[in-house]
Amino acid sequence: MAQLHLKVVTPEKLIFDEEVSQINVSTDQGQIGILPNHANLMAKLKPGELVIKKGGKTDTLAVGDGFLQVADNVLTVMTDLATFEQDIDERAQEEAKKRAEQALEQTLSDEEYAETLAALEKSLAQLRIKRRHRVR
Repeated sequence: MAQLHLKVVTPEKLIFDEEVSQINVSTDQGQIGILPNHANLMAKLKPGELVIKKGGKTDTLAVGDGFLQVADNVLTVMTDLATFEQDIDERAQEEAKKRAEQALEQTLSDEEYAETLAALEKSLAQLRIKRRHRVR
């Protein structure tokens, strides 16, 4: 069976580098699924969930802003956040969410507002993923 090589990269390190059978990810155009032999593609990521299917196993990562590129059966995800669901600290993300919400109530420069909003979106994405998988 054909495989797709997935690389997930953050500015700090390479998070994932393996053959997979399918991924699902949130882009600014909506949720997309990518299978082996997918047409070449570039897309902007939206903070959310990256679901990796490999054999009968499924892994979930919380991802932040970034880009993905599919070329020659290699999918490269470049993002500022990539955390496996089991590594998400729910309490820390809840506190980060509260701090960001409080900061947004203050008078901020455009740059501070954008940074705070991005931090809030990342915290919310991680909380959604952690809570969704805790229920299962």
